[in-house]
Amino acid sequence: MKKGDYQYGLFPLRIFLFPGEQTTLHIFEPRYLQLVTECLSSGEYFGIPYQGKTTLSELGSLVKVVQILKKYDSGDLDVLVECKSNFKIHHFQNKNEHKLYPIGSLSKIKKGIFKPSEELEKYASEYLTHLLDNSKDSKSEELVSLNNLVNLVNLSDEDKIKFIGFSDLKKNEFLIKKFKFMMILLSQEKMVDQNFYLN
Repeated sequence: MKKGDYQYGLFPLRIFLFPGEQTTLHIFEPRYLQLVTECLSSGEYFGIPYQGKTTLSELGSLVKVVQILKKYDSGDLDVLVECKSNFKIHHFQNKNEHKLYPIGSLSKIKKGIFKPSEELEKYASEYLTHLLDNSKDSKSEELVSLNNLVNLVNLSDEDKIKFIGFSDLKKNEFLIKKFKFMMILLSQEKMVDQNFYLN
């Protein structure tokens, strides 16, 4: 195992989260019930490698269980998890003599400081102004943070994985295109609401 690598239990899923994002999981397989139960007892994180249509990605989300939402008589669990960081898998071990679930050595992807360009901030502010009907909340600096920018354009899991590998310039260009598209959709929705229909 390389320096800086850590071993975690793994739960491959077709989900990719950025730090701060949350999702609910329904746990029913014995191996993943073991994983989640151990993490609840120890306070440890577990990894969710992104499961593509045909292959397992080397990228994923390191998550922590923040709440048990429901316990079923069958033993199944509904839990709320939150992503703490993203990671890259260096070694995946599907079977282990001591655990039912897969384990792997991971390195955390360092979260760089992303600075939105003036052009991106302009498009984001315009979109928020239209979305919130010119509310003063649309001028909030928090709404133009990277996490909120990404959440606003509703990136797919595949887009998020691509986004991680982009340079800051490419991230800005990518998000600007998304905001332009979202503005078109929002304008069309408002026109329909006002009984004006585009040809």
